[in-house]
Parts: sequence; C-alpha cells; structure tokens
Amino acid sequence: LEIDERKEAPDELCQLLQEPHRNNRHDIWLWLCLYSYEGFDLERNTCNGTTMRDVIARSFRRNRHLIAFINPLKDQLLVPDNQLNWISKEERQYHWLLPRIDDLTGRTFPQELTHLTGRSHLIAMLDIWRIDIEEKTQEIERLRDRWIRHADRDNQFEWFTDKKDGIKRCICAWEWIQKNHLLSLSRQPPISNYKDLLMFFDQAKLGKNEQKAMIQKIMSRWSRKQFDERTADKKQVNVMLSKTVIEQLDELARKHGLKRAQILEALVRMEADAGVYLEES
Repeated sequence: LEIDERKEAPDELCQLLQEPHRNNRHDIWLWLCLYSYEGFDLERNTCNGTTMRDVIARSFRRNRHLIAFINPLKDQLLVPDNQLNWISKEERQYHWLLPRIDDLTGRTFPQELTHLTGRSHLIAMLDIWRIDIEEKTQEIERLRDRWIRHADRDNQFEWFTDKKDGIKRCICAWEWIQKNHLLSLSRQPPISNYKDLLMFFDQAKLGKNEQKAMIQKIMSRWSRKQFDERTADKKQVNVMLSKTVIEQLDELARKHGLKRAQILEALVRMEADAGVYLEES
C-alpha cells in the first residue's frame, strides 16, 4: 500500500495495529469497513476528515477482536497501488469514472461523505467493493482500457484547440448547445474552455454520428459568425447586369485576383471620388 510520506509521530491507531506508518488509503478503507461491513454508527463527516484515525482507533479499542481480521480482509480486497496509478486527480476523469464505478460496484457505496472526494473517492469505491480480488483486478484493468479508448477520441475535438481562437470556439459551442440542444430547465454548467467542452460531451451520451453532426453545426455557426464580423459594415445588394458586363467583370476579377464584389466596390468608390465617367454620360 502507498505510504504517507509525512513525518508524524505514531498515534493510538499505529499502536493498536502495530503499523509504524500512516496510510490514508488504508485508513479510508478501515473506516468504510467499520461503517459498511460492521455497521458501526460513525459520523459520516469523519471519513477522510482530520479525526478519522481517532474514530477508527476508538472503534478498535472497543472491539479488539476485529483487529485480527484486518490483514486477511486486506489481502482479499485491496489491489496493489500500481494497478490504480492510472486514476488521476483530473476533474474530467473523475466525472467520467464516477458513474461507471458506481454501476460496476452495484451502487452500494455510502452517500454524503463530505470529505471523501476526487481520486480518493474513486479508489475507496473500488477498495470497499466486495468481490474476488482477481475479478476486481480484471475489472479495474477493463475500466482503465475503456478510459484510454475514450480519451483517444479527443482528436475529434482538435478544431477547438486552435491557439488563436480555441477559447472563442468553445464559447461558440456553448451558444449553439444552449439554443439547439439543452432543455429550457437544464442545469448544464456553461462551457468556457476546452476542458468544459470535453466534459459536456463526456456526459452527453450522444451516438458517434450525432456527435459528429453536432460538431459540424457548431463549426458552421462559427463560420457564419466570422463572416458576419468581417462584413459588419457591408450589406448585400442584388443587381441585374448584362451578360457582356458580367464577362467583363469576371475578366477584371481574374486579372487582378479579386472577387466580383471587390471589383464593383473599387469601381464605385473610384467614380464617387473622381466623378469622371457618370458625369460624361
């Protein structure tokens, strides 16, 4: 098990268990064993709190016969630390793993343990899961493979990582999602960056084609916004021109490497400034 590197004097729990080192993962597991397996009436806010070891020590002092069962039970339930190293402190991974571990372990984990959060919460759910250790090891490995495959699909969102406009594109995605995807009473947190975007799609439960179509629509919205910004001082005008004039217009566009609208705009401005040709006509 992972050793807590802090230099702390042995306390009552160290003496009771005859263990020289403190181990927070082990302590959380012991608390949960007493609460879930033995039915001890422990205050929930002591789990992973500052008084957790005192609460555990007091419970064992009053029930010393339970101490003999700790190491055998540890061998039955606790996988080595290196099999859990892939679980990180990343918020996104936590929210992806939490419902999957909850489903895997049968939704039996105690609720409202205020101080048990993040990575420690996920590992505690696996540690207290009472199944054969070999089966648990295999299930954890499968869960790891699922996460890796899921994270590998992040390349579908590469367009949102643009160095210049990435944040703006993520905000554009939120604007589209609010308008076209969310229900009016949805409590979905706003998307303001790439991590928020990934976490939204992690939880959205979209099919592959549905997700791809949504991203395409967001990209189209972005293109329209960019066009509107570039042409904010312009307005479309439809005019009828003879075929001959259209051919001449296209020839000028090819010659100068410009678009039709740019040629027309340049000609109108020149005439407005100089007043040469229309005055003569």
